[in-house]
Amino acid sequence: MRTRIVALVLAFAAGLAGCNATPPEECTPPPQPVMNGQGAVYRCVASEDCPRSSRVSLCVSDTGTQEECIRCLNTECVRVIPEAC
Repeated sequence: MRTRIVALVLAFAAGLAGCNATPPEECTPPPQPVMNGQGAVYRCVASEDCPRSSRVSLCVSDTGTQEECIRCLNTECVRVIPEAC
């Protein structure tokens, strides 16, 4: 009985640790291009060049993110939208 409780506690702890981990690659959707009024992708040199609303932040790293953000990727402005698995 005691080993079952210990196993249950360990499984629960492992599940909690996984909630804070960076999402696996297959959980991260591809970045979406930011389009202008004519349907062309906005061009950029740095993330700061990309248009964004006050509610959307700039991406601060290349790794997975928990919030939507805008970044410059290969001279194109893209929107990174996290997806829960």
